[in-house]
Amino acid sequence: AFLDTLSLVLDAPDVEFVESKGAYDTTDDWGMQARTQEESKDDDAGDVELEGRCPSRQSIVSILASFIIPKDVAKALDEFGTPSQSKLAVGAFLDFMAKYLMQGVIRANKSEIFLILSRMTDRFVNAKDPVDRQIAQSQIIDLLSALSSSSYDTDKVLDLLQGAGISRAALILHQQCLSSWNEGGEKQVGSAEHFRNAIDCYLNDDDPEFQKNVFNYVKKECTVSTPTESSDSLGETLSAKLPELINLDPILSAQLVAELFIEELDEVIISLFSKDGGATQYKFLHTIISGDLARTDPVAGPVLSANLTVDHHQTYLALLARLHPDMVYEYLSTHDTYRPDECLKLCQEYDIADASAYLLERMGNVTGALQLILQTLESRLMGLKRSIRGTSTSGYDISSRLRFSSSLNKKRISSSEISSKHIKDVKDVKRILVVALDLCERNSGTSSIRTEHGSQLWFNVLDRLINAKGFLRLAKEQPQHAEIMASILSELLQLTMQRMVSSVPLTDLVHKVTAEHSGSRLGEFREMIGTLLSTYGFEHDVCTGAVNVLHHDTRTMERDRRTLKVEGSRIGKIMNRPLKRSLPLGGRG
Repeated sequence: AFLDTLSLVLDAPDVEFVESKGAYDTTDDWGMQARTQEESKDDDAGDVELEGRCPSRQSIVSILASFIIPKDVAKALDEFGTPSQSKLAVGAFLDFMAKYLMQGVIRANKSEIFLILSRMTDRFVNAKDPVDRQIAQSQIIDLLSALSSSSYDTDKVLDLLQGAGISRAALILHQQCLSSWNEGGEKQVGSAEHFRNAIDCYLNDDDPEFQKNVFNYVKKECTVSTPTESSDSLGETLSAKLPELINLDPILSAQLVAELFIEELDEVIISLFSKDGGATQYKFLHTIISGDLARTDPVAGPVLSANLTVDHHQTYLALLARLHPDMVYEYLSTHDTYRPDECLKLCQEYDIADASAYLLERMGNVTGALQLILQTLESRLMGLKRSIRGTSTSGYDISSRLRFSSSLNKKRISSSEISSKHIKDVKDVKRILVVALDLCERNSGTSSIRTEHGSQLWFNVLDRLINAKGFLRLAKEQPQHAEIMASILSELLQLTMQRMVSSVPLTDLVHKVTAEHSGSRLGEFREMIGTLLSTYGFEHDVCTGAVNVLHHDTRTMERDRRTLKVEGSRIGKIMNRPLKRSLPLGGRG
């Protein structure tokens, strides 16, 4: 209550205070007197002049501090002997001092300021609500911003703040230290330490958006630094922190490397292979090679891509094969900056069938590539059958399952009845089939332009699907399981037919069915023939529609042309001489 009343007096706008004549010594541990004895004598002589005015705020606070705060710092943090020096009283008075220190109307020595910061730190640590913790940290930041760096022991305060996890307040002190050394041009080993700790303060913050401010801070410090030993140490510190920055945001980290370390790109990439098994190195390379960086930054992306060598791409491919084998095929099919022989060994080592087949095709062994894909297709179909066999289908809710195709006969059991845990297996089967169909398209030409392989590659895939019911032995499976597998095979067959339309003539397909399977019952091929006819029928309808549109456009253009020819233009002058009588518009009199 006393301090509240005193605050009303100190904050009253109509109260005049005597300005302090003495310089308050902030370096003395417990020198509480703001004025010297000589100044007190001068004040006694001028009492008449000071009549009606209060002592200075600094004097009032100093007098109170002389008997509220004990001279023994240990007691201030532990136990107090007198009522005026109780924890409650000291704490209230420290809060009182903090208020006026932030306003800049009083000063305090280093020991007092440390006690105030310690109390604020305890309030932050004991706060359970994140909002309260944020308020406590903001108060510490406000106090540090109001004080000069000479009014407290920076190292002691940093230890206090960092020990309590108050990262943003500690960040301010690290930045102040680093800035003062940069301005003075000093080559201090401690500058790198403060730079590293400042980065940690950003990374240890709870707010992800605030964490990303570290990139702008790093660019600023490393750009404004002059080429000195100190700036070199900052670069080494940043290089050591780069893995943590990449894990925070790979794109912003890549931009940072493009701006600061483009000449040392190879050393940076090598240094990223650390204890995490290359995960950080993969993130960095993937950001560049996948095009994510170029889509975000059209300058940094091409610059880093142009500086990547074949060895860097081989390193990325090795990481891809080990960490994300399902992405290797896509990379190989969209890039050519790698060594096929080495990549083939790598893909065979990690048993990546689709990528191995693509490399075999690229090396000229198209037949061997297709054979490998089809073997993998059979293996995945067998695995899918075993997976479905081990699960009961009686409780499936058809309407809630993912549909594999929307064109199935609703009377049959579709793959939408498959449990969600089997969806990945179905997608794997479809993906390897698509790889086979891509290979066929690349090497069989079109229906009008034939290649050395002709339609045989497509027929190899078709035969494997037609014979799938035999090697899967669906006749020995439970009816529900067999119908699910048959439904999946039907969808795969339909997908194959759709892709064959532009590459295989209809006559070749008819000959394939009638000649090679003439001894089989028509029922075995009813589904295939139905799919074939519907696929080519759809193609025919599309072409017919296109021709009709072309004829309509031609007739329309011809009609418009004829209309323009028979219509005239209104002529008002001949040889710049106006006609006495102009013809009506259209040339008709």
